Amino acid sequence: MTERFDVVIAGGGPSGSAAAWQAVQTGARVVVLDKAVFPRDKPCGDGLTARAVSYLQKIGLADEVAQFHRVNRVTVFSPSRWELSFPKRPGMPDHGHTVSRTLLDTMLLEHAEKAGAVVRQGAEVSEPILDERGRVVGVVLKGGEKVFGDAVIAADGAYSPIKRALKLDSEYNGYSAIAIRSEMDADVADSDSLDIYLKLEFQGDQLPGYGWVFPMGGGRLNIGLGYVNSFKDWQAINATAFLGEFLRTLPPEWKLPSIDELKKNKSVRAWRLPMGFTAWPPWRPGVLFTGDSLGAGKPASGAGISKALESGLAAGECAIAALENGGPDDFTNYAQRMEAAWGKEYRRGRYFHKLAGNPRIANAGIKAIDNTRFRDMLLKSMYKRAEGPLHKVL
Repeated sequence: MTERFDVVIAGGGPSGSAAAWQAVQTGARVVVLDKAVFPRDKPCGDGLTARAVSYLQKIGLADEVAQFHRVNRVTVFSPSRWELSFPKRPGMPDHGHTVSRTLLDTMLLEHAEKAGAVVRQGAEVSEPILDERGRVVGVVLKGGEKVFGDAVIAADGAYSPIKRALKLDSEYNGYSAIAIRSEMDADVADSDSLDIYLKLEFQGDQLPGYGWVFPMGGGRLNIGLGYVNSFKDWQAINATAFLGEFLRTLPPEWKLPSIDELKKNKSVRAWRLPMGFTAWPPWRPGVLFTGDSLGAGKPASGAGISKALESGLAAGECAIAALENGGPDDFTNYAQRMEAAWGKEYRRGRYFHKLAGNPRIANAGIKAIDNTRFRDMLLKSMYKRAEGPLHKVL
């Protein structure tokens, strides 16, 4: 039997679930298709920024989010140690949280389903369906089943089958980061700080990236590192071995497992994070791209959850608006929303991405950031609209 929906969403991660929740608010008939069966693991740093928390609160998950492990600050090692507060901004909390993607993504997908979306797990989208004009009118599932929709939202990840089938490219394609992490028990008290380590070296060169130690609560840590692909020798880096080296720099009293132990229990996961709009414009007739399929990760930090939620909510709203006003041939309103929200930030980020790949510049950058006067100027520029103290040197 052939099914038809108002909106078909490929992918049930944060951007797909957010898009589904937003679209069903109008009474639209929405289906979410995902190849996985939830709960499922997703490699990530597991940190929720204040902005990500604000989106989760907006869609009605404030009580659930409040149960996650709370973080109130960021501690940066550059290599000197200094502390950064979450900036106070209107409409946003002054704190963040940490939570495993296994829990977060399942919660979001169930929330979309309770709101009225049809959710089909174990349903892998293999390609889009095109009409005679080349407009996307649905998707084909692995096995041949077809699901039709008046609009399609591609929330199907960094290796988006829909984007590949359409042979889409972007002048911004190629900007990405490589990240690797593991979750583990540690002999350390639960902290309320997200710890960031800027001093990462490979064969004597400063890497354009950082390491992290994020507290998950219950004596568990998410420890990982990431670096952007503008570094000249990024393909020569053995990410797993590099993570092992990073673990050995952390306090021995934490009694962390070795990288070999972590590999044995299969908790080490690596992934590629596209960033800076790798699909632009972020739509084609009949289809909008969100999250990793859009390349929504921040070009400087790689942060992706808040961007996934924001792009998903915008896509869900813009898809419905288009259907109510003449059809899904033109989603210019979505491109305008994304450009207004992120354009300036992402242009700066792409420039920084290229610049930081030069080891001489990266080394100079670390020295500059470790200079208190320069750091004060940088933070004032970054958080000029924030209220209250931003940081202190420890």
